[in-house]
Amino acid sequence: MTTLIFIFLLAIGASLIQRVSGFGFGIFVMMFFPYFIPSYGEATTLSGLLAGSTALIIAIRNFRYIQWGIMLPLLVVNIIASYIAIEYMASLSSVALKRCFGAMFVLIAIYFLFFEKKDRRLPRNWWTKGVLGTLSGVMGGMFAMPGPPIVLYCISNINGKLAYIATLQAFSFMLNIFYTGFRAKVGFFGENTLLWWVVGLLGALIGTTIGTRLFGIISSEILKKVVYILLFISGVVAMI
Repeated sequence: MTTLIFIFLLAIGASLIQRVSGFGFGIFVMMFFPYFIPSYGEATTLSGLLAGSTALIIAIRNFRYIQWGIMLPLLVVNIIASYIAIEYMASLSSVALKRCFGAMFVLIAIYFLFFEKKDRRLPRNWWTKGVLGTLSGVMGGMFAMPGPPIVLYCISNINGKLAYIATLQAFSFMLNIFYTGFRAKVGFFGENTLLWWVVGLLGALIGTTIGTRLFGIISSEILKKVVYILLFISGVVAMI
């Protein structure tokens, strides 16, 4: 019962963050899921299921703003890289995974806290899409956090807040369909995963509703800074 309550509350917080900032569901919940869900693989599966469900809700509401031309090439590269990453992850020990997971958290937090610049323009060429799509696939497959590389590209190449949100959410939903299938194939879909997803989905609906109301009020920059600080702390703890 305690596990269900935690999942419900974390889903509310994560979906609120994702609705306001455009990403961050996996980053937020994966700071906590690995500590009370039996295996790391099941934690990434649940995170992906809930992130994809939340993204679908937001994408449907903003469907007309999705920029398919930007999303689809990144999606194809991401799917290939994530399949390889998930297959490799199945052969690693839980200790090694948690240390890699912690190091990734620390690096992401440092980058977004100190080096991210919104006025940096990334070129819209195949080389950039290939590199960022691959990095996103590896991060998504191994750590359930595909967002940061794609966020960098979308911030640089999409004009308009609604188009940015809609495109990111459509991307998240579509890739998480594949992630779930890949994870189920290697045995990361546990006997309780479906129940946890249903409970988390209820929380995600609440969080998305709250986030929609806050979208035009709260500063997404302040919200993201708080998440990145927690991310850094969590990464250090996971590595230790």
